[in-house]
Amino acid sequence: MERNVKTAQVLLETKSLLGEGILWNKHDQSLYWVDILQKRIHQYNLENNVSTFWELPGYVSKIVPLEEDGGKFLIAMQEGLSIWNKEDQGLSIVASLDTYNGQIRTNDGGIDPAGNFWIGTMHMKALPNQGKLLCFRDGILETIIPAVTIPNGLVWSANGRFLYFIDTHTREIRRFTWDKTAGLSKAYHTLVRVPDKLGMPDGMCIGPDGHLWVAHWDGYGVYKWHIETGELLDKVQVNAPHVTSCCFGGPTGMDLFIATAREGLDDAQLEAYPDSGKVFHFKNLISE
Repeated sequence: MERNVKTAQVLLETKSLLGEGILWNKHDQSLYWVDILQKRIHQYNLENNVSTFWELPGYVSKIVPLEEDGGKFLIAMQEGLSIWNKEDQGLSIVASLDTYNGQIRTNDGGIDPAGNFWIGTMHMKALPNQGKLLCFRDGILETIIPAVTIPNGLVWSANGRFLYFIDTHTREIRRFTWDKTAGLSKAYHTLVRVPDKLGMPDGMCIGPDGHLWVAHWDGYGVYKWHIETGELLDKVQVNAPHVTSCCFGGPTGMDLFIATAREGLDDAQLEAYPDSGKVFHFKNLISE
């Protein structure tokens, strides 16, 4: 791993209880993320430094901008998938989920190369194998993996051949073969097993350099893993233990944005790491 120390800086002071699902929206040149437990969608516009948030009627874990309209998003909520209109906060349900009396909620998700939305579910107390990995295709939610615990990651290789997926409690980054027609392979290759000292893998993105950038819960940073060999290549330090999600964006697409959480930290930890829950930023992390 490279020895030069890189440290992300606080981007804005807003604190999330469980910040997740951070993304860069090219339509309005803004950063979006969710606070799952506070049921909020946040937006921060880098051009005018204006931040805002919207409160929703339920837990929201993932948002994806719809390409045809920068003001509309496909969002994953506890009760299912909906189209959310930012302009009037309207919600239109497109697929329902069984919450098992409020015990199950959605977590991380992603878009496959064919344009289908994938979403993972989990138990509210993260009980083992109570969640699923689902694919929303042709208006139907289909179960792909029937038993997962804390589904995270969900990114596809540039050539569309592989899905990289994390079930956080396993500490593994898994690579599945994927095909538009055949779907997902049942077998997978464990690309990385994260050592205990580095925390647990959470959200993940593929950087402009083509490698995996992974937020590590209890790992105090975002780690760069080689997308083919699984070798640890780099780390961006974050002054918060619970690092949850990351994405690249900004004017050049080379800035790293990082979400964190206060959830799960005791008073002593919150005093030691008062920036927990904030969004962090490393400008021009990757050179063109």
